Amino acid sequence: MKPLQILAISIVCILSACSTDSNNESSYDEPEILDLVAHVADSSFDKDYRGKYVGVFGHYLNSDLHGKIYVNVAMDSRYAAIIELVDNTTLRFSGTRLSRSNPNVIKYEGSEGSFIIDFSDYENPVITNVLMNGEEEPGYIVLTKAKSGKQPDVMMGAYEETGNTVFNGNWDLITDPATNTLTPFSFPASGFTVTGNAETQEINMLVVSHVGSSSPLTMTDPNDFDTNTAIACAPAGITIPTTQPVLIDIFITGPFPLGNVGRAISAGGQTSTINGSLASWSLNYTPEISFAGQAATYSTDACATATSGTWSWNGRTGTNTVID
Repeated sequence: MKPLQILAISIVCILSACSTDSNNESSYDEPEILDLVAHVADSSFDKDYRGKYVGVFGHYLNSDLHGKIYVNVAMDSRYAAIIELVDNTTLRFSGTRLSRSNPNVIKYEGSEGSFIIDFSDYENPVITNVLMNGEEEPGYIVLTKAKSGKQPDVMMGAYEETGNTVFNGNWDLITDPATNTLTPFSFPASGFTVTGNAETQEINMLVVSHVGSSSPLTMTDPNDFDTNTAIACAPAGITIPTTQPVLIDIFITGPFPLGNVGRAISAGGQTSTINGSLASWSLNYTPEISFAGQAATYSTDACATATSGTWSWNGRTGTNTVID
């Protein structure tokens, strides 16, 4: 064999070996698992680190860096993630294992940034080095696992202190997919009857970030979520099949099959321990359903029309509002 051919073959072998050592076993392809946002993980992934994770992304210095995140962990032997920002920008990431010795640590990288997730405790993944959009300071990600053929719902929100708008941050809610319930409804509107189904999930996670703090506060203790005092304030015709605070996806089937037209919140009379102090809060919201003449509205726990939700904490009071 000629020396030049031997050299070429040697180079190919070396490059192949390097690729194998780095264990770069995934890439982001479009489309990925049909649609990572809508795709629901099979229940066979419930008991290990593989599967789908859903949650929130934010940054304490940049309110535009706030969105929902969807993470694929080896559902199809690949790793990928999508972040849908509040400005409707979609960020895409591909993931690779950092080492063979610890296969549960994955680095996700994209054109806008990167982050590392340690899935060693798959029920409580640890996310670090969340660097996005050229920001020198890291952001944060909070995730929960999709299970039993259902994925968690996420409602993003914001808050600020009354009369002091520099005291503000993100107010995000995540649900427990194991509580998923489908309830039919109907109500009259403009001479016809609107029919559909309300898909409810109980809220079991509150994620609060503050403009002055780099780490979010995550409330997951059952004592952080109380009996919902605003059940009667649910959207017209919808019965909430639980006493707990919920997110409600509204699916219209008639007179037109419109599918999911929006997400409501019914969370009245809540108390949560935030940074060691008890906070009282309420957030009741119905999305716009334009064809039925339903405007987006907030309400008090007594079902009176309001302009926002409310909170009080550590001597401060303010408002919380829905972003999505």
